[in-house]
Amino acid sequence: MDGSTIELVIFSRELARDGVRRAALVVRGDEVHEITSGHDAEDVAPRPLGAFLHEPDGAVIRSRLIGDVARSLDAGTLDERIAYLTSDEPITSPFVQSFRVREQLPVDEKKLARALRERGIGTLEIKKRGVDVDPAGLRTRLKLKGDGSATLLTRIGDKRTAILADRV
Repeated sequence: MDGSTIELVIFSRELARDGVRRAALVVRGDEVHEITSGHDAEDVAPRPLGAFLHEPDGAVIRSRLIGDVARSLDAGTLDERIAYLTSDEPITSPFVQSFRVREQLPVDEKKLARALRERGIGTLEIKKRGVDVDPAGLRTRLKLKGDGSATLLTRIGDKRTAILADRV
């Protein structure tokens, strides 16, 4: 519901739908979208970072339908263990939040802080999937200043990575 994963439901017997083993229901405002499958979705192969990053909705992740969503978007994964998808084309889908990649920045906090100040980034959304970091603490240590805003995504594979991006 509006970006939050509310509930996981297991339907059995009379409530089960023929041929549906997995389902993700995504509600955004008054719009309702569902993706279903008769089996667990096979993963897609990892690929290098493209011009866009896509974060699947929690319902898609929990229902293990990331592979089906990736194929529908012609996207690949950044890593087989992290649910970020990437593509070279702008894509809109109710099943993902999309970000336009600006650039990769240094992971070192001092260099990162300098780079963000040079770009006038005063508001920073930090996505920390797969990285043990306190976003509020990091935001404070970066001492952000400026009128710009951006999103920082922090991991590709086993490597900590700072990807500066804008929500699409």
